[in-house]
Amino acid sequence: AHISDIHQGLHYAGPSPSSRFDDINRILDWTADRLIAEKVDLCLIAGDCFKDAKVMFDRGTEETICIGIWLRKLSTAGIEVIVISGTPSHDSVAGYKFLKEMQIPYVRILTQPMIMTARFGSQVLEGSEEVYVACLPGLNRSSLLTQEEYKGLPPEQVHRIMTDKITQLCMGMAAQMPNDKPKILMAHMTYQGADKGFDDLLMQHEPILTREAVQGFDLVCLGHIHRPQVIDNKVFYSGPVERLSFNEQDITPGFWIHELGGNQYFDSIGSCFIETPARRYVTLEWGEGSLNNYIDGEYISENLQDAIVRLHYSCSEETAQQLNRKQLEKSLYDAGAFFVTEIKADIERSDRARDNTVNESLSVPQALEKWCVNQNIDELEIKELVSMTSGLMEG
Repeated sequence: AHISDIHQGLHYAGPSPSSRFDDINRILDWTADRLIAEKVDLCLIAGDCFKDAKVMFDRGTEETICIGIWLRKLSTAGIEVIVISGTPSHDSVAGYKFLKEMQIPYVRILTQPMIMTARFGSQVLEGSEEVYVACLPGLNRSSLLTQEEYKGLPPEQVHRIMTDKITQLCMGMAAQMPNDKPKILMAHMTYQGADKGFDDLLMQHEPILTREAVQGFDLVCLGHIHRPQVIDNKVFYSGPVERLSFNEQDITPGFWIHELGGNQYFDSIGSCFIETPARRYVTLEWGEGSLNNYIDGEYISENLQDAIVRLHYSCSEETAQQLNRKQLEKSLYDAGAFFVTEIKADIERSDRARDNTVNESLSVPQALEKWCVNQNIDELEIKELVSMTSGLMEG
């Protein structure tokens, strides 16, 4: 199995600081059950297990224990697991060290490049029981270059040098592996053929995994890009197992199961993508007509059950004045929304004379009140905002 980009952590947007943490826990548990049912022999986790790199100790402990419990569930079922760390800027290397200290049987945790071997059980054909895995965790500049090598260089040139070094590293690891055994590369980085052109990616100041780098491998299992895809027939991104933001509302979360078959030279791969029951993100785009229908008493017809929802609407100023935003939010929850992140308006303002009473003689609370009225904010909310502002200024 090939999994990546779990990003477990507290304080995602939701009804409570732990609500999305609980969602990811639920998906991890579902995933473990499915791997066990599929009789998976080896699970590769291609980085970014954690949401943030630097967190308070109590939060980091809870997040790491969660991942540890999940890994132990796989271990108890006899599944061998190899885990690599992900992007250093937001994936907690300390968390991986903590996981390593747990000494979970059959689980190996890597934060540095290394070649590992794994043995398959009943799922692999006789004569192909051993597989080699080149592990390339997420690397930063200091992992590959000395300060003298990049001192004074522009970022795009630094990342070209890093790309060359990564290519040499991968070619070297492939050369160390026997040719009569399956060769797998697991890495956490952007592949040359993924999403955008090679030069564009380099200009984003990101080292690249090149086609030359993966040439010596039979299967490449990657993390980092949050969109499941297959490139060049043997390069796979699994994407996250749970949606994490509105940027991912249109992706299919899940993981890959690869079946190694054929003769001892590993001449065939069967790959199946398993979709997980992830929570949906839904963006509603309402125009004048949809908003008027709602104001006239029409029920919200969109399927919002258990979804994280945002609503963007555009309308005239007159229609906006008829809308009760608090009631609209309640209606979204009544329609089944798990959490409403925002209700955002794009109001077409009518031409009117400038309010001559808005001038420097106004106090801050008075100016705030006029601005709120102009933005069609609910009257009760305006009173609360003005009261809070007045209190802060007096204090």
